[in-house]
Amino acid sequence: MVAGMSRRLADRLSPTATRKPTLFERLTVARLSWDQCVRLNRYLELLGKICTVVWVAFICSLVLGIDWRPIAEHAINSGKPVKGALALAIIVPTLIFLVARSSIGFGRWRLQRELWRRDVERLSQPPGSSG
Repeated sequence: MVAGMSRRLADRLSPTATRKPTLFERLTVARLSWDQCVRLNRYLELLGKICTVVWVAFICSLVLGIDWRPIAEHAINSGKPVKGALALAIIVPTLIFLVARSSIGFGRWRLQRELWRRDVERLSQPPGSSG
């Protein structure tokens, strides 16, 4: 019984069972070359860092006392007072940051899974075979 459970667990965790490309991956990242995947992953990493720096700078500007309320009022209601403009000036950039970081993270996750899948395929080939 223990041997059977160990075998089923090993089969379940083997790279071939866990890393079949999904339809989404076949339609997107699987079409890219290795170099394109690596380059795109690097660009998304940089974009994520830039996004984080911009958001942290925005939060620091709030802490240092920059008043974003007039900017929010002007952008939303042509300068007329808006109830809750300060909350809006804080919430909207934070939501934009969260959506941007989540999208970037999702893209990097898919790229890294594809790179890992290709690496497993390469390492799983018998020695001496060309692929």
